[in-house]
Amino acid sequence: MFFRVRHQKMLHVYLLIFVVLGILVVLGAMIAYHVLLREQHFQIQAAVAKLANGDLKNLHFESAAIYNSVANSADQKPLVIYNRVPKTGSTSFVNVAYDLHSRNAFRVLHVNVTGNSHQLSIYDQFRFVDNTTRWLRPAFYHGHFAYIDFERYGYQKPYYVQLLRKPLDRLVSYYYFLRYGDDYRPYLVRKKHMDSSTTFDECVERDGADCQANLLWLQIPFLCGQSADCWTPGSEWALKQAKRNVLEKYTLVGVTEHMGEFLHMLELIIPGKMFHNASEHFKHSPKSHLRKTAKKHPLSRKTIQKFHESIIWQMENELYTFVAREFAFAYNKQFPNTPSILNGSMGKHLKSSGYIPPPSFRYEKIYPKPAQFQKKKKSTNHV
Repeated sequence: MFFRVRHQKMLHVYLLIFVVLGILVVLGAMIAYHVLLREQHFQIQAAVAKLANGDLKNLHFESAAIYNSVANSADQKPLVIYNRVPKTGSTSFVNVAYDLHSRNAFRVLHVNVTGNSHQLSIYDQFRFVDNTTRWLRPAFYHGHFAYIDFERYGYQKPYYVQLLRKPLDRLVSYYYFLRYGDDYRPYLVRKKHMDSSTTFDECVERDGADCQANLLWLQIPFLCGQSADCWTPGSEWALKQAKRNVLEKYTLVGVTEHMGEFLHMLELIIPGKMFHNASEHFKHSPKSHLRKTAKKHPLSRKTIQKFHESIIWQMENELYTFVAREFAFAYNKQFPNTPSILNGSMGKHLKSSGYIPPPSFRYEKIYPKPAQFQKKKKSTNHV
């Protein structure tokens, strides 16, 4: 009995010692973590102060932990998704990525949706989000599918990019593409080649199925997303949602007519130098303007007027105008000394690739002051 009581007391003592040691270890770790954070804080403040004073040569992080956390962060291995709208110059853009992938060290993957459908089931959306998030990066995914919301499934949103084209130009290009093909695969017989003698104007006159105004309804749903209302022609909600996604979900949405400027912006805002030298490559590459439709007839004023009276064209054109205005604003803000993109003269004044404009902001009144600057200030006062 005596030994049993003594044994129980010893167990209580050992348990108490174990608890105390655990508390001490936790407290020690918290103190060490706090000290490390404070040290990194001062180093960052010192780096910012050097940057503010223009001391770029001696700017470096002395803490390897800070450097590694920045260099190895997910942002340096970006996930870029281009849910390309058909007949918007997407092949030219994608071929720039294929040409640069080896030099800039990233992967390019085409997403082939079964049956040329632009919508995915809910579970397929989840699988796509999960796959692209977990697989190797940096990576550039492209395919003809509507916007998929990563955050809906609990994942961090990727860098979504998009290009839009004037709605009627896009539809007319697609109409003749189905009949005459393009310069990318000129010998491929297209499914409408038997109807190649019918012009778009004649199709409109006959009220043909391939030239209905409802067929314009594509850029809005691509930016709107996978919801049923996104694909309802004439939906005001879909137009508003597409605009909202342009501002909140997409990193950059450009226009086909200014693809060079679009690539230049990507060079600046996609991390890891993924699109380094993209605009210069686009300017000189023989693949820059692929998939040009082999033959197109100019539209009559009557046809143009008929489409302009359509609610669908007006809504699609409203989205295109909205995107063009937002892109022009962003580009002109980034390069204020460049002629406005809206006047159509931007291309000849495109800044050379690799040009990074100086920042239009600076840091000041930084507190608490780094210790080394406090010492320097005291020594200056003594002098």
